[in-house]
Amino acid sequence: MYVIGVGLIGGSMALDLRKVYPEMTICGIDANQSHLDEALGLGIIDQTASISDISDADLVILAIPVDAALSVIDQILDTVSESTLVIEVGSTKEALCNLTRSHKNRRNLLASHPISGTEFSGPSAAIHDLFKGKTNIICEVEETAVK
Repeated sequence: MYVIGVGLIGGSMALDLRKVYPEMTICGIDANQSHLDEALGLGIIDQTASISDISDADLVILAIPVDAALSVIDQILDTVSESTLVIEVGSTKEALCNLTRSHKNRRNLLASHPISGTEFSGPSAAIHDLFKGKTNIICEVEETAVK
């Protein structure tokens, strides 16, 4: 599994997935090298990676600010296999959904918005059970159809 953005949201998702699937290898991708180093040190991720590595992914969590997500979503969808699920967890969806509407791998994208968080950021802000009991809005689910 790959987490793009190892801060509060991406890091918390990784921690919860690791609890359920302890054998899972979690690879972190982040523009900030100090965030990657911190996430490694905290055990949030097992190794670092780059977007070019995600072609073998079963799951990619895209947990970066919306503006940054818009600049990399085409590259991500171009790189993943037909069986990869890409879950995007940014705060707004209209621009992302419009941008990817005609992408050949649009079916791999699940646009969601977990209604959860704290006032903190970065890998050290990641916590277990951040999403427990919280609402998660799924957008355009009818457009997602990963095999």
